[in-house]
Amino acid sequence: MPVNEVINISHKILLIPNNKAITHFRKAFGCSRLAYNWGLNKWQEYYKQGIKKTHLELKKEFNSIKKEEFPFVYEVSKYATQQPFLHLNAAFKKFFRDLEKGKISYPKFKKKSKNSGSYYIGGDHVVIKDEKYLKIPNLGLVKMREKLRFDGKINSVTISQNGDKFYASFSMQITKQTYADTHKKPKRNNIALGIDVGLNSFLSLSNGLEVKAPKPLKKLERTLIRRSRQLNRKQHAKTKQEALDGVESSKNFIKASRKLNKLYSRITNIRKDYLHKLTSSLVANADYFCLEDLNVQGMMQNHRLAKSLSDVSFYEFKRQLEYKAAYNDKQIIQVDRFYPSSKMCSKCGNIKTDLSLKDRVYYCQTCGTIIDRDYNASLNMLSHLQKAIGQVRPEFTLADLTALQLDLAINQIVTSKAEAGIQQKYCA
Repeated sequence: MPVNEVINISHKILLIPNNKAITHFRKAFGCSRLAYNWGLNKWQEYYKQGIKKTHLELKKEFNSIKKEEFPFVYEVSKYATQQPFLHLNAAFKKFFRDLEKGKISYPKFKKKSKNSGSYYIGGDHVVIKDEKYLKIPNLGLVKMREKLRFDGKINSVTISQNGDKFYASFSMQITKQTYADTHKKPKRNNIALGIDVGLNSFLSLSNGLEVKAPKPLKKLERTLIRRSRQLNRKQHAKTKQEALDGVESSKNFIKASRKLNKLYSRITNIRKDYLHKLTSSLVANADYFCLEDLNVQGMMQNHRLAKSLSDVSFYEFKRQLEYKAAYNDKQIIQVDRFYPSSKMCSKCGNIKTDLSLKDRVYYCQTCGTIIDRDYNASLNMLSHLQKAIGQVRPEFTLADLTALQLDLAINQIVTSKAEAGIQQKYCA
């Protein structure tokens, strides 16, 4: 990729707002939610009448009445009530795409929340002053925890809230050279990796390395349950009718709610930090990757696996690996979800049809191979990748393996070595 080629990148920065800024953000969140819900309600009304309206027509209609019916929207950026109509259009496009696949994902009305919300600001209204201050339209300067790391064009900024923290997410256009100057330079070793994801070991790599996941939800589950029960015991409106009757939440309820939200944020942040470090290390140490196209949504329907699957985030791992590989000119090959990676012997190619989930060791009755089930699947991934590329890639040397292990160890990611017949004992 040429060094002057433009790429899109995002940069999320923690804000340090005062009370005035927090009030303004909450007001902008409400205006954004109002525009979205108004547009969805109008779309439904017109649909019942047999009238088709585009999101642009709905936005034009909203703009014509907002001065009389919703004058308070002028207190925030104009983008807070314009962008929701584009989001509504995207939601309906997704609905019709999913409908062709037999899925139902009809857009839902947005609910008010004291701990979350977001609104969009166009790049033409974004101003950075003295490197650490973001100028918000209709508000003024808000301090950022750190300065913007990249030099480039700012397309937009999304102000969001997560728990008691507020963030500014910058969408930017930067050159390939700028990206290279601000990120660790990846190795060019022409090496390929087959990757099998699982629950026992999050990743099984074709070089024999197993990568463990931190599983923060499992570790903090007891604390999560305790804080949820404490919150439920505090005085608050437990039904919508009670809220309409004027039942207010106590101060202790608000305190307990904040503690619970902080714990949820901690779980999310641990998982994101782990995935970013892991995917960056993999992209830095190999040039080709082979993954299985898993039906994560279908797997989540299994109530016995749903909690464990959400705790390791297969989809987020795949998403991060894909965009980081694209930024660094690395290649990813995906195998079909029905590819028998676990059932096929990596030595002779024989397919074992009676393999169940509880069988953690693969025993081939044709050639007698005894091998860890996930390691066997990763070797099959590697074989598929080499066939797809059309040539055999150099294998991981001891030096390459040591470099990857060191990179993961620096980021405090737990690994182990998968050895056939050693880590798992086969029982005939």
